[in-house]
Amino acid sequence: MLDMASDVGVALKQAVEGLRATQDSMVTSQRLAKNLDRQSETIYERAKAAIASGDEETARTLLLEREAIKEKLLKVLRNLAEDKKRLATMESNVEALEARGLEIESLLRRSVGAAALKDTGMSEFSLEPEDPLLKKFRDLGM
Repeated sequence: MLDMASDVGVALKQAVEGLRATQDSMVTSQRLAKNLDRQSETIYERAKAAIASGDEETARTLLLEREAIKEKLLKVLRNLAEDKKRLATMESNVEALEARGLEIESLLRRSVGAAALKDTGMSEFSLEPEDPLLKKFRDLGM
């Protein structure tokens, strides 16, 4: 039972570490997505300004650059969606491991309590092989 508790503890620790790493990855991906979105908007504004000033070549170059950034953004958003699914699965796994750990802890406490009760119960309520008064009367011949 102690080995099981140890195994669940190790698995829970690893699952929590994995969960944190996935959460950190999601936060980083979210920041990257926001950054790429801002870059895309900035480049678009620059392209609009280039068209307004009559510089179509610069505008076209900027719009092509914007398209490349939008493709990166789509990849990041797809990865972010996968990370969210993975995070939900990992959270579920962590909850299951925590529940299993609590079950094992309960069983261990119950086992320890039962063993303690058995040990104390036997010493307090043990019967002597023969009643001392009956033995005294028998010795006296009664």
